[in-house]
Amino acid sequence: MVRIGLSVALRLLPALLCALPVFFSSSLAYAQPRTVPLSSPPILSLSYPRGRLTLAAGGTPLRLYLLSKRSGSLDRIDPENGQSIRRLSSLPSPEDLAVGPGGERIMISLDSSRRLLVLPVSAGPPLSLTVGLNPGQIAKSSNGTLYLAARAVHIVYLLSPDHSHTTDWMAVGDVFRQMSPDGKGDLWLPLSRGEQIVDLDAEHLRIRKSYDLESCRKPTRVLPLSGGGFVVGCRNALLSEDLSGEDVARVRLPSFRRGGGVRDMLGLPGGDRLMVSFRKRKILNIYHLPDLSMISSFRTHYLPVRLYLFDGWPILFVVMDDPDHDKTWLFGYPLSAFGSLFVTKPASGPFTSSPRKTP
Repeated sequence: MVRIGLSVALRLLPALLCALPVFFSSSLAYAQPRTVPLSSPPILSLSYPRGRLTLAAGGTPLRLYLLSKRSGSLDRIDPENGQSIRRLSSLPSPEDLAVGPGGERIMISLDSSRRLLVLPVSAGPPLSLTVGLNPGQIAKSSNGTLYLAARAVHIVYLLSPDHSHTTDWMAVGDVFRQMSPDGKGDLWLPLSRGEQIVDLDAEHLRIRKSYDLESCRKPTRVLPLSGGGFVVGCRNALLSEDLSGEDVARVRLPSFRRGGGVRDMLGLPGGDRLMVSFRKRKILNIYHLPDLSMISSFRTHYLPVRLYLFDGWPILFVVMDDPDHDKTWLFGYPLSAFGSLFVTKPASGPFTSSPRKTP
């Protein structure tokens, strides 16, 4: 009887070993699509000295601005060919930028300082606001209200309607890499040390609710979902939760010690798809929301670090790091490059003529 039992066990062992990863995974098992190259070349490619690149858009007609931290420059990009048509230079360590309502002012935070610059697009004097140390991200709510993060002191500032001064502030008490407006008047923050997500009442700058994350190391990105709940990107996982704080789905990522994890996330048109870039991985993945089932995976030439999509422009802007050539690239792709679900009617938006080839 013992010999028969061992024989059966040996025959079942391979199947049991294959089943272990599924058994111990906290997410549903989905068939993973193979990683393929993008189906279309970029219609825009710009290179800068390697370093942080930040994009912002605003105004009527819509204008695109590009900030290079290493170059200390702000460019206004020509919507016809992707070339710089105006440049402001000699900015000391610019970190982030935003375009104010109506497109009449541009805000630039200066890293390693206590200053926020407010620059007029056409007429008027420039302003310099004194804020907390290491001003970073400038977030804009759906009604045009602007918020500034002072990273060294973990403070969120509320800017006045004319952006000439700060009107209120709140000390968060933890490291947060990103503020995400939800379109309903709240800001969502991932707290790195406490491994929490905070829903912040942006009007009164107070915490509405906090969510403890289970096995989510150093959350860096959070995306509130229009249907309720949120998606958060961590160093070891990508997960979605409902408003009660219960896991809806979880995707395990490579080891935290090897520098893995989510780099950036972007909600795609329709509200039911999510694009994700990763640390040290030259891919862009698209997941279904909220169950995080994989839809597609695309190879990229360089390391994608930041993702941008602006209302009215069917173009995905991807900032990519190219350390081998000491460059950082900005690529613009038609949404159709990421599958037939994103095919849209031709638009008279930017970069419709003089397309540039990929390097």
